Amino acid sequence: MVFHDRTRVIGGVSMAAIFAAVLVLGGCGSNARSRVANLPGEYHLVGGGLNISWQAPEPGTVFLVEKKTGKLIETRTLEEGETYLFAVESVVRAEELQDMLGVDFSRTQFLLYFEPTGEKGLAEK
Repeated sequence: MVFHDRTRVIGGVSMAAIFAAVLVLGGCGSNARSRVANLPGEYHLVGGGLNISWQAPEPGTVFLVEKKTGKLIETRTLEEGETYLFAVESVVRAEELQDMLGVDFSRTQFLLYFEPTGEKGLAEK
C-alpha cells in the first residue's frame, strides 16, 4: 500500500512538472529569422514547445533543437504541405528526453527551425 501511494505521488509531481513546462513553453511560434550554432544555411524559427504541429509552406528541412543545451534532437526533410509533429505525451517520454539531454526536463525548451530548399530558399543563400 505504501508503494502504491508513493508511486502516485511521484507520478503526480512528474505530471505537474510537465504541465508547468507546457504552460511556459506552450507552442510559441515566430517567423523571425534566428541563428543557432551548428545549424546549416538560412532558416526560420517556426515553432516550439512540448506539442508542435507545423505545416511546411514549401519543401525544406526542419531542425528540432533544445535551446538550453543547443542539442539537435531531430532533423527531417518535408515536402510542401507536409506536417511535422512532435509531442511529449507521457512521463516516460519526458524521462527519455531528460536522460538524452542531461538536463532537468522542466528546464528544457524545444524550438523548431525550418530551412527552405525550394527556389525561394536557394535564392537567399
